[in-house]
Amino acid sequence: MDQETRGPARTGKRAPYANGAKKRAELVEAAFQVFAEKGYLGLSIRQIAEAVGTSHTALLHHFGSKEALLEAVLVLREEREGPWRTALISDKGLLETVPAVMRHNAGIRGVIHLDATLRAEAISSDHPAHDFLFRRSQDFVDSVRSELDRELAAGRLREGISPDVVARQITALVEGIQLSWLYDESVDMAEHLQGFMELIRQP
Repeated sequence: MDQETRGPARTGKRAPYANGAKKRAELVEAAFQVFAEKGYLGLSIRQIAEAVGTSHTALLHHFGSKEALLEAVLVLREEREGPWRTALISDKGLLETVPAVMRHNAGIRGVIHLDATLRAEAISSDHPAHDFLFRRSQDFVDSVRSELDRELAAGRLREGISPDVVARQITALVEGIQLSWLYDESVDMAEHLQGFMELIRQP
């Protein structure tokens, strides 16, 4: 069989896969918004399907279960927000990056809402996102701790600063100030984090 004969056959097989992947991505994006606004625990797969504009059979065809859909949403959240934060902190360092991240987060309310909602719901160990969010929370603390070590080695932190203690303080402040902002958008998240950075910065 020559190349001209084989070419169209391969293209024909790829088209349904490409269309399926596109539809799946659209459903994940729509579910992202639904979970952000309504949470996860109180929704059935039928309610989610209705909210994203499809049938529950179509949703199950693409994901298999409500839990798998949630996992896809959480992966999307990390893929969307992770790389640019990593690049920024590598370039600017922790003390400059944290306020910049807060300014950025003020423009992605849906992401912050989803994060806050799921963290509250997933406290229970039987929540399908519990282990994922616990690991992510610990990774967040560990990454801040590592960056504080870099800042300390560079002489940019006050004497006597404990990276272990301050890492927990920063992560708790980020989570808390974002929750305050969700209730009241007049809260300037970047300003509050900048103020804390000044408290720990070497004069």
